[in-house]
Amino acid sequence: MPAAAVRPQLTSVGSYNVDYYIVVDRLPMPGETLKARELYVGHGGKGSNQAVSAARLGASARLIAAVGNDEEGREALRFLSSEGVDASGVSVKPARTGRAYIIVGGGQNMIVVDPGANSMLSEEDVLRSLPRGGALMASLEVPLSAVRAALEAFNGVRVLNPAPATPEARDLARLADVITPNEVEALQLTGASSPAEAAERLLELVPAVVITLGERGALVAERGRGKAIIEAPRVEAVDPTGAGDAFNAALAHSLACGLDLVEATSVAVRAASYKVTRKGALGLRASELLSLGLEIPCSR
Repeated sequence: MPAAAVRPQLTSVGSYNVDYYIVVDRLPMPGETLKARELYVGHGGKGSNQAVSAARLGASARLIAAVGNDEEGREALRFLSSEGVDASGVSVKPARTGRAYIIVGGGQNMIVVDPGANSMLSEEDVLRSLPRGGALMASLEVPLSAVRAALEAFNGVRVLNPAPATPEARDLARLADVITPNEVEALQLTGASSPAEAAERLLELVPAVVITLGERGALVAERGRGKAIIEAPRVEAVDPTGAGDAFNAALAHSLACGLDLVEATSVAVRAASYKVTRKGALGLRASELLSLGLEIPCSR
């Protein structure tokens, strides 16, 4: 009888937001007014998206974040619990819960974030809740001091998603094992003219780089090992919101399960590609991915 799969321990340090979606046929031009086709509200925030997506893959997932002392914050805690995420590291602050306003149209999106309680996540909040071992996913919709504290203190695999990109992310990259910018973020962080050039410059800061390239897949670069392009499957995009978060969750999950970076990126690219075929910001469950032909390592 085969041994039971070991659940990797994944910790996400980042934001929780209530997502307000406006669906249109195409994104508006500046100054243009369009009619909405659909309106809906969902759970989001890069930190929460990554934690929930990791839990859906079968990981033992923990979120370290901040929500407000309002009904949205209480609903966030109920939602995380329902998804099997350990929310003991989610602090309740005397503020409103963060919000994101998302326009989706033509397979693309535009996002404006109101950080709310996310801006109050402190180093103390992080250090009080940070576990030992496993993999860490850190993103930048919370104070950078909190992210720095997590990266400095964590003793497992550290994956930094430098989104949104800031000049300070270069210093934070030196504390990570892997950095995962998208193409725009990689160029912003380095001033390079191509993803390949950006990867070379980022390798001066961090041992491994994965640059996501949307429908073109991802570029993997490791010190002393050259580069590889992982192609994405062709899919019909419905909503790209959260694709990067699904990617990071699958990447960290696969690394924690013992895959090498190229293998882990291959899993992550497919997980993110299949996510964009669904509405909302959350990744697919391991069972859903298996039905699409993608087996998640060490999933239950």
